[in-house]
Amino acid sequence: MTTATDITNFRFSIFPCGWWDAAAQVAKPQQRPQQTQTIRWVYEYITSERARRATEELRAMAPTATRQQKQDFKALRFEYATFSGIFSYRNARSLVVRSPFLAIDIDDLGSTDEARDVQHQLCEDTRVETALCFVSPKGLGVKWIVTLPDWTEGLPFREQFERVRRYVGFNYGLDPDKSGSDVCRACYLPWDDECFINPKYV
Repeated sequence: MTTATDITNFRFSIFPCGWWDAAAQVAKPQQRPQQTQTIRWVYEYITSERARRATEELRAMAPTATRQQKQDFKALRFEYATFSGIFSYRNARSLVVRSPFLAIDIDDLGSTDEARDVQHQLCEDTRVETALCFVSPKGLGVKWIVTLPDWTEGLPFREQFERVRRYVGFNYGLDPDKSGSDVCRACYLPWDDECFINPKYV
């Protein structure tokens, strides 16, 4: 059984920003990690000035940019994490070590204020423990990084994810992104000076 002391030191992969391809048209995210890090490191990164500029630029361009332009911008300018484990390459076959974390991605909310309200509700949940919770790069979604609940113990990753996803739907009327069922799902790291971190990681 993982203790509180152990869990604060668990690591997962961090991937660098992408690059333009040979035709200088398409941004591609990096697929090989640059380092492994902890929940506390991500919190310090997200709340730092280092991440602020890219986030503000993305939100400024969002009203007029195409979906592809926004995707390319994120791939070029944002580092990302695979919270569910350490990978030698970003695919399920290259998983080295599972972490005790799961990322729930809630998109397409009406406003940043609504996203902030959802963030506060999730962080107060008593059945699923929050490790980290922050508003997404565009400001219209929430990334909820949770410790796997006891009621998912021993299940395959996809079933663990699906149980937590259904829990969110039943209790909050929200529909988390189903693509999170991929253990190597990428989670971009934006700037959020109101990012919540569980005090035990501090």
